[in-house]
Amino acid sequence: MQTIFLECGSVRLVPFSPSDINFVKDLHADPFGNRCTEFATDCTIADAADLVRSALQNQADLGFAKWKAVSDDGRFLGWAGFTPISETSEISLNYCLSTEVVDQDATLAMRLCSALTGWFFENTYFSHLVAVIRTDNRDVRKVVQNVGFCHRESKVIEGMQADVFQLFSPSMQSYLMSA
Repeated sequence: MQTIFLECGSVRLVPFSPSDINFVKDLHADPFGNRCTEFATDCTIADAADLVRSALQNQADLGFAKWKAVSDDGRFLGWAGFTPISETSEISLNYCLSTEVVDQDATLAMRLCSALTGWFFENTYFSHLVAVIRTDNRDVRKVVQNVGFCHRESKVIEGMQADVFQLFSPSMQSYLMSA
């Protein structure tokens, strides 16, 4: 039985496995999929293997990671979850779904991000969550803003020009409102 970290309608977030490397490579070979990452060019097998390996390591180390998004019938849809940012010691929410998936369900990304932020604040001790978004990725920017993230700053992170959006935990929001 496969561990399910989150269910969002008919989409399940489950751990990656080494057999997912080609799915990740194909997802990021498409410019639409590639815009969700720091890859400057098409994703190679080595890049895809690094993404899967780091997701598995983060899961082991932190208890959360980027997870594989699958349909009820087990079809690979993309990935969604969390990535540690070494430069700032923060955790970033991120996702990447195939063009076909987004075309079939335009609200899936927002529902996934909303469910992920809820999961994050219920299952971790962090006071806030960030979303690091390439400056040219307007679709993801719109999604995180609709979920409640606010623009914090623009900067280069891991070699990528990015906008950093931030969302405080419910307890931190309450604290700030009472101050």
